[in-house]
Amino acid sequence: MSSFRFEGVIPASKSHFNRALTCASYGDNVQILGASLCDDVVKMKEAFQSFGKKDLYDCGSAGTVLRFLALRMSRLPGVHILKGTERLLSRPQDDMQIILEQLGVKMDAQRDRLIISSVAGWGPKGATIKVNREKSSQFASGVLLNAWDLDFPLRIEWDSPGVSEGYWKMSVQVVKEFGMDLIETPNGVEIAPHSRVKIKKYQVESDISSTFAIAAHAALNGSACFLQFPYQSLQPDKVFVDILEKMGAGIERSPHQLRVFQKVTGSAQLNGINWNLNECPDLFPVLATLCAFAKGPSRLDGAPHLIFKESNRIQKTAELLQRIGVSTKILADGMEVHPPVKLIIPRDEFEYDTDHDHRLAFAASMLASQNCPIKISHPEVVNKSFPEFWDILSNGKRP
Repeated sequence: MSSFRFEGVIPASKSHFNRALTCASYGDNVQILGASLCDDVVKMKEAFQSFGKKDLYDCGSAGTVLRFLALRMSRLPGVHILKGTERLLSRPQDDMQIILEQLGVKMDAQRDRLIISSVAGWGPKGATIKVNREKSSQFASGVLLNAWDLDFPLRIEWDSPGVSEGYWKMSVQVVKEFGMDLIETPNGVEIAPHSRVKIKKYQVESDISSTFAIAAHAALNGSACFLQFPYQSLQPDKVFVDILEKMGAGIERSPHQLRVFQKVTGSAQLNGINWNLNECPDLFPVLATLCAFAKGPSRLDGAPHLIFKESNRIQKTAELLQRIGVSTKILADGMEVHPPVKLIIPRDEFEYDTDHDHRLAFAASMLASQNCPIKISHPEVVNKSFPEFWDILSNGKRP
């Protein structure tokens, strides 16, 4: 592609936004400040706009919407139906059922929906909740985000920290900012009874996962200046700045903006890297693809939960890289990337199936930027988290 240039503000974080919307549903006319048109936030907003007025809610393909909303509905007596894509419902849900049973709530998981049956909301018998965090942190976050104004103290416990600790910390930060009274312990949290939302306005910061999708293009193809970059954020993907810097990309930090740029033109201007992605697995597809254009091998590991995402991201990313002659070694928790001395760019167009995964579309766009004749199936899948993505890359022209 021609030299890439971007300057602007990336839309609000969907992870941060959906946590804030959940907390705000327990308050009195809390105003959420921040702009996001992504599908995940739109689905959550639609649910809360009709909250308590109907029994059926559409979660689309959004894991946070399904999990946070299931626990939100469990606070209300009655039968509540959460429908979603078959792919979403095929993702691990057993941990949700175990949590709800401890809270005195029934859940029936079907092919395309969850049916939540709550007699009287959460009861005192659920004063201590054991949560498994080995596959996802969203279950523990869902309980915490919905632990407002209980008549009894609630303790959330786990045996091991599990995965995505950064997203759990984000949840803790959000509830504290909304006014929740809690005490953190080495293996859980204790929430005081009658904790109430104490704020009227809340600001949601830019989505750092989306920022990385653009920053990777800048490191390979030009430059990007991200205004209002949230340096103090607890979004775990913020570590991408350190990763790109270590790989040899240009990084300039200033108080309210971040600039990422290509230091050297030509192939193999970046270096391979070894990085544990346990806390930031969403970086994997784009980062692994960027490593394909680096000098030397890379190892990205520590994230076995990648196979439970919107797709099996380890396998699907390996399929993508193999199309340009990049040798990969699939690991149980990630992948090794071994670029050849010279990449083999196919002459004939080939189609890459994004498998309905937005982050695979972001990754595939990296190949397209290097004049690879790739046809990305369902490019609109980026709407899940970053509908502005293609406009930023190519002035509104989609592949």
